[in-house]
Amino acid sequence: MKLLNSKKLFSTIAAAAVTLAGGLFVSSCLDEQHPGSYYTFEGETVADFLQNREDLFSDFIYCLKESGVWGEMQTYGEHTCFAPTNEAMKVFLQEKGLTDVTQLSHLECDTIAKTHLCNATFFCKDILDGAFPYPNLLDRYLTYTTDSAMVDGKYQVVYKVNTTSSILERDDTVTNGVVHIVDKVVVPSNRFLPDRIAEDPLVSIFSQALSLTHMNDSLVAYLDPTYVSPAYDSLLICFLQTGKTAIRYTTSYETENGVFPDKRPFKFTAFIEPDSIYNANGIYNLDDLRKKAEEWYPDNPEYYNDPTDRRNSLNKFVSYHILPEQLSYDRLNVAYDEITSQFTKWDAIDIEDWYETLMPYSVMRISFPKIGGRYINRKGAPKAARGLEYRGVRVCAPSERTDFDMTALNGLYHLIDDLLLYTTEVRENNLNQRMRIMANTMSPDFANSGAAGRLNKTSKDNYVTGFKKGFCKNFECSDETEFWVRYINSSFTCYLGYEMTVRGIYDITMRLPPVPTDGTYEVRIYEESMASQSAVAGGRGVVQFYFKEGKDGDFNPCGIPFNLNLSGSNPKVGAIADSELNGEEEMQANEKAMRNRGYMKAPDAYKDLRDGTDRYRIIMTTSYMHSNKDYYFRVRLVTDNPTAVCPFSIIEVVPKNVYLGEIPEDRH
Repeated sequence: MKLLNSKKLFSTIAAAAVTLAGGLFVSSCLDEQHPGSYYTFEGETVADFLQNREDLFSDFIYCLKESGVWGEMQTYGEHTCFAPTNEAMKVFLQEKGLTDVTQLSHLECDTIAKTHLCNATFFCKDILDGAFPYPNLLDRYLTYTTDSAMVDGKYQVVYKVNTTSSILERDDTVTNGVVHIVDKVVVPSNRFLPDRIAEDPLVSIFSQALSLTHMNDSLVAYLDPTYVSPAYDSLLICFLQTGKTAIRYTTSYETENGVFPDKRPFKFTAFIEPDSIYNANGIYNLDDLRKKAEEWYPDNPEYYNDPTDRRNSLNKFVSYHILPEQLSYDRLNVAYDEITSQFTKWDAIDIEDWYETLMPYSVMRISFPKIGGRYINRKGAPKAARGLEYRGVRVCAPSERTDFDMTALNGLYHLIDDLLLYTTEVRENNLNQRMRIMANTMSPDFANSGAAGRLNKTSKDNYVTGFKKGFCKNFECSDETEFWVRYINSSFTCYLGYEMTVRGIYDITMRLPPVPTDGTYEVRIYEESMASQSAVAGGRGVVQFYFKEGKDGDFNPCGIPFNLNLSGSNPKVGAIADSELNGEEEMQANEKAMRNRGYMKAPDAYKDLRDGTDRYRIIMTTSYMHSNKDYYFRVRLVTDNPTAVCPFSIIEVVPKNVYLGEIPEDRH
C-alpha cells in the first residue's frame, strides 16, 4: 500500500477523499461499503471485545492491566478505544529494541494505555478532519486525518489517527463505547512545538527564523505553575468540591452544571509556509528571509540587527505566524454541520473568527467560506456586494499531509500556501472590514481549557466552563461575578450557537483585539433580551456599559444604564420584524430609525434572527481607535439582583468607511 507523500502536499487528493473537502464529512463512514468496518457485539464491553480476541490484542491487554485502567473498560461508561494489534505492538517493541511486552516499564504501559483511550464515544459520523472532540486519558488531543491509497487498482480512503496510525476497522460498537482497530501504536510527540517544527524537513527556513528570533523560547511553556486546582483552592468559595474538579450547579439552567479546569495549560498554533513557498518568492535561505522581512516591515530600521527585539522586522514576521492557543483545523472556525449547513446563510458571507497573534498589536481573520477550506485575512465572498476582494492565505487541511505528525506536547502547526503578512497593505485592504468578534475567541484560555468549540450533541456535553479570577487572559471580573463559557448549541439564538455568560452581581472587563488601522470605529454588542420568556428575562438585569483606551485610562460610560430585559419592540428600540415589513423601502426606514436610537437589528447571516424583536445589536460607542493601543469594554450590573445573567455572543468593531461607506454595510 503506497500512500501519498509530502511531495504531493498541495495537490488534490484522490477522488475517494474529495467528500471530505472543507474538513467535514458529507456522509457517515458507516454509509461506506467497507467489509468488516462496523459490527455490534451485544453484551460486550471494551474489555470483553479485546479479551474475546486475545490472539489479536494480548499485548495491548497487558498494557491496559499493567496501567490499572482495565477495570474501567469492564464497567459502564463511555469510552473510545483505539486498539493496536499484536503486530502493531511488535513493531513498536522492535523500534525500542525490545522483544516482549513484559519488558516495558509500568510508566511505558501506562502511557500506551492512556494514549489509546478517551472517556467519550466517537463514531465516524461524529468526527471532523482535525482533532477528536475530547482529549485522551493523558489530556492530549489526538488528530484525525484521511489519506488515499491504491488497493486492488482502486483508490480507497484511509482513516488515520495522528497521521501515522491507520484505522483498520472502525466503529465496533460495545456496551460501554466503541473500539477502532489501528495498525500502529499511536505515539504522540512529547516534544515542545519549536522542537517538533525543527524535525520537519518541509519547514526548515521558518524553523531557523524561529530560533534566530528566540521566539522558540516563547513556545516552551506548558502549564501555569501559579494556578491552583479549584479542588484545593480555599479562596474559591461557593462551589461544591467533588474529587479533583470544582463543580457548581448553575441557578438559571437546572440541567446544566459548571466545571472549572483542573489545570491552566499554555498552548500554541503556528501557521507555516513550507520552504517551497519561500522558494517561489525568491527566498532560499534565512538571510533571504531577513532581507524580505525588512521590506515588509520597514518602520523600525534601528532594530534590523537584533532579531530578538519584538520591533525587529524578522521578529514581527515570525511572531505574526503564531497564536497563543491550540486550534486544530476543525476548531479554527465552527465547522459542525448542525450549525454551518442548517442555519448559516453562507452565500454572501464567510464564517469568521478574529484572533490576536504573538506579534504585538496584530490580529488575523480566519474565515471558512462556503466553498470549503480555511483562509487567513480573506475579504469578501463570491456573492457579496463587492464580490471576493482578497483571496487570503489558505490553511492546508490535515489530509494534505500524510507523512508527518504536526502536533506537539503544547500545540500544533498548519502548513499554508502563501506568504502570511501583516503589512500596511494587508491591514488597510484585506482587514479593512467589519470585525465580528466571537466572545468565545476573546481569550486563549477558552480554547486551551477545552471550554470553547464543543458542540452540545449529548447530555455529556451539557455543562459550562468557569474561570477563576485572575487566570483568564483578557478578562478581569469582581469577586461576585460568575464567569462561564458555554458549549455550542444549535438551538441557541445567539450567533453561531456561541455564548459566554456572566451571572450574579457581575462586573466584568474585557480587552478587545487590536484594530488593524487607526480610525473611527463603531463598537456594538449583540443582545438577546429574551423579553418574551419572562422566566429567563427576569434575570437579565440593568447594566452600565463602559469603554476606555489603555489599561490605566478612565472608563467612560456608554450612555445611560441599559435594561437587558428590554424588548426590541419597545419604542426605545423600535425594532419591527422583517416579516412584518412590506419590502426593502420599509426595511431600510426601520433600520435607519433604529440606528438613530442607537440600535441595529440582529445579523441576518445566522438563522432567522431578524424575524423576531428580542435580538438586536446595541451601538455602545463611536470612538477613534489607534492600532497600537489597547481598548477595554466593561459591563457592570447596577441593580441588586444576585440571579442576574448577561450573555455575550459577538462584539462588532466596525470601521467608519464600512458603516458609512458608499456601498451600505450588508445585513449579514
